[in-house]
Amino acid sequence: MDIEKIAGRNVGMRYGGMGDSALLIHCALAHSGAFSPLMACLSAQLSMTAFDLPGHGQTQFDPASDIQDQALEIAVALLERQTRASHLVGHSFGATVALRLAVEHPDLVASVCLYEPVYFSMLHGVNRAAYDQETQDSQGFTRAAMRKDWPEAAREFLQRWSVEGFDQLPAAQQGYILKTIPLIIASNQSVVLPEKGGQLFERLAKIKVPVGLMAGESSPVVVHDILDAIGSQIPQAKRFVVAGAGHMGVITHPLDVAEIIREITKTNP
Repeated sequence: MDIEKIAGRNVGMRYGGMGDSALLIHCALAHSGAFSPLMACLSAQLSMTAFDLPGHGQTQFDPASDIQDQALEIAVALLERQTRASHLVGHSFGATVALRLAVEHPDLVASVCLYEPVYFSMLHGVNRAAYDQETQDSQGFTRAAMRKDWPEAAREFLQRWSVEGFDQLPAAQQGYILKTIPLIIASNQSVVLPEKGGQLFERLAKIKVPVGLMAGESSPVVVHDILDAIGSQIPQAKRFVVAGAGHMGVITHPLDVAEIIREITKTNP
């Protein structure tokens, strides 16, 4: 684990593997160490860089700036270090950052592998019923967050998106989640409110590199709806369902996810 000054802020970094360069962007409430099992599976194929999202792990967060914008700045700075375009791997909120990178900085991107990008905002204009249903399904979390009852917000959030419930986690992990759970609200402008997501959706057809869209077999229906919307704009995208996995399949099923990444990046096992 290293801490480096990137895009004007201290950023927690992890590196591993050999081969073509790849940038890995983790989910909310985690840190770059969540990719350790996946990085071990891909260490012979890819030279991987993973960073802590703003406000996560060892990375600074500026509350005056959009969290997705801050993550994008870090990612662009890391990609610009490379002599050639890099593969992108993103999970959940990290996958929304990866998708923006592919649209806004195509010269830096060789391929895109997205595991359940939580771009709810993209549903607003193409599947309003799914968007409204997600608003309804997330009300328990939203109400708890609005009154700053972070333990209850964590319970509501993890009940839908995690393998374990909040109360079953070790005390140290509970403490970390209580520290980072307010950042879920900070991401609303980018991934929930329709304006920014809708603008990006209209530009998805500009992506010309290989794209892999992954979801867990037992994940919430809304993530499949989101992948339907994204895939409708990217003809070359390939869809994958990871058997037996949920939203945290990148962590729980790293062998299966690594096999998909190899297919998209055209690396050998």
